[in-house]
Amino acid sequence: MLIVKNLTKTYSLEKQKYCANKDINFSVADGKMVWIYGNSGSGKTTLLNMISGLDVADQGSVQWNETDILSLSSNQRADFRLKNMGLVFQFFDMIKTQSIFSNVSIPLKLLNTNKSEINKKVYSSLELFGIEKLCNKKPNSLSGGERQRAAIARAIITKPKILIADEITASLDTEMSKKVYKILKEYIVKNNCIGIFVSHDPLIREFADDIYVMKNGSLIKENEIVD
Repeated sequence: MLIVKNLTKTYSLEKQKYCANKDINFSVADGKMVWIYGNSGSGKTTLLNMISGLDVADQGSVQWNETDILSLSSNQRADFRLKNMGLVFQFFDMIKTQSIFSNVSIPLKLLNTNKSEINKKVYSSLELFGIEKLCNKKPNSLSGGERQRAAIARAIITKPKILIADEITASLDTEMSKKVYKILKEYIVKNNCIGIFVSHDPLIREFADDIYVMKNGSLIKENEIVD
């Protein structure tokens, strides 16, 4: 289980303080998928960055099993992400000079996986999203949707226990979005891992176990909103 407690993050902007996240509390059980939505600028991405340890909080904790992620050093958090997390962002984060195969294989190489195992896992992951024939192409020769699917394939290549996704269907059509959500939901249930998804796409509703709304830096469970 992942437990977020009293998470708060404040930035300084033009000599004024801006609270991006305010005393956020929620938890996600193993095998469950959470959807977070809200207006642009409401603090969703900041929250994902703190959960993943890409950013640190002013106060609060992110607990996964025996580990408080935010209490780790920068290098320890990077190592934790590599071994336990799959991150997917809407801008793909692909190395333009390398093939799709090379891009997707990066986490495996960092874990010193042997070459035959890399080949097997990369092709299997790309095939899952229907882009195995594009493995030797460079990112710039692919459509936005194809690059998006490659980024998702890379995120699950190491079978992470925590999957964090930010607007991962922004470049996909309705049919492909549903297919991707279905694949990831099945992955989460089968591997008993945790999924935290930020999206404006309402298609995710049918796959999410819990739904939260981010408003002005505060996180509220959808069924607890009082008009």
